[in-house]
Amino acid sequence: MSIARRGLLAGSTLLLAAPALAQARPHRITMLLFRGWEEACDGFRDHFAARRIPVELTVRDVAQDLRRLPAFVAEIREAKPDLVYVWGTSLAIAALGPWDGADPARHITGVPVVFNIVTDPVGNRLVQSAEAPGRAVTGTEYIASVEVQMRAMARYRAFTRVAAIFNPNERNSLSVVAQMRALLGDGLVELPVALDAARRPDPASIPGRVAAAREAGVDWLYIPPDTFLNDHRAVLTQAALAEGLPTFAATERFVQFAEGLAGLVSRYYSVGAFTAYKAEQILRGGRAAETIPVETLTRMSFLIRMDSARRLRSYPPVGLLRVAETV
Repeated sequence: MSIARRGLLAGSTLLLAAPALAQARPHRITMLLFRGWEEACDGFRDHFAARRIPVELTVRDVAQDLRRLPAFVAEIREAKPDLVYVWGTSLAIAALGPWDGADPARHITGVPVVFNIVTDPVGNRLVQSAEAPGRAVTGTEYIASVEVQMRAMARYRAFTRVAAIFNPNERNSLSVVAQMRALLGDGLVELPVALDAARRPDPASIPGRVAAAREAGVDWLYIPPDTFLNDHRAVLTQAALAEGLPTFAATERFVQFAEGLAGLVSRYYSVGAFTAYKAEQILRGGRAAETIPVETLTRMSFLIRMDSARRLRSYPPVGLLRVAETV
């Protein structure tokens, strides 16, 4: 069944049926989204269609406004779906609470949960450990470790100083920047975007932060997983090109759908499908969510945008081109 992702609204329900299978009713899954339907959701949905598993997907989107979440949590508590899918770090933290301190009055409890597109679920206390989640919650991590990303970045171009631009309101970005600080020490230049009077990130501050990176003499501008920056990825990557700064991203959209130079990424679609596989283990395999480890994909893509490389006159080594994907 094909459906346009932009047609999925906050209150939509999608039934993917497979009449040939002997199943009393479709598995009921509530999908909690942070910024609307996107490629990871496609991968999650398509896994069930490919496996001919009947599911009923009820889509609820907070549209980057966590004030909408309590009503959705109350709905889940009343509806008692077979499984809940949660997209994104900020939403997962707000919807699930800490693994050892969830509040049934505010958080999702009593139903298995899979999360997707989440950064550092252990550090953010969503699970006790990757191997043993500690509650009926499991899912997928979608970015390589900071150390692996830094090694990949150095394989393209050696560096001594790196700038990281980020939204100080986003927990996933703060987690990654903290790991970079521990790894790089004085070699890291931290550049949070400015907040306005209401403490919202100001997109007008992005070009100035990029200029500050150039003035600091950094070798790379690193872009962490960050919803705000993703929303303004064109402004960010174009500003970096104007300043002559190579950018390295943790997620594909800054390279695939903007003008970022390079990144070591997991494909959103593939991560969504992998998350659906974990959901299948719960729904059809009868496994308890707390027994399913949190994992990353074993294969990642080194993306390089060649038109940005040409504009920067910063070409990848020939050996890297043998394994990288160019866009």
